[in-house]
Amino acid sequence: MVHTDPHVSPQPGPQGQQAARPPAPVAVLPSLALLQLRRLMRAEGWDVDVPRMCLDTAYAHHCLATAHTSSSARLRATALALFETYGRNSPPALH
Repeated sequence: MVHTDPHVSPQPGPQGQQAARPPAPVAVLPSLALLQLRRLMRAEGWDVDVPRMCLDTAYAHHCLATAHTSSSARLRATALALFETYGRNSPPALH
């Protein structure tokens, strides 16, 4: 049985589901920086799966942490810049 209230407009979508919320704003990951990170990481002997970095935040953080341990200042700077971008896309930590 469906209850209809003449004062409430119907919600789109299947019955029993809440109305869709607008997507959260997401910063676009800079593809040139990701490709530079991959190139610099390969020079250090580390492989990076760029598409996975765009989908798997834990993997991306692991790669960026590894890059930050490099002796290459350019690689560390690239990793830091990318880490800041990922930080803008991550929800705040729960305490």
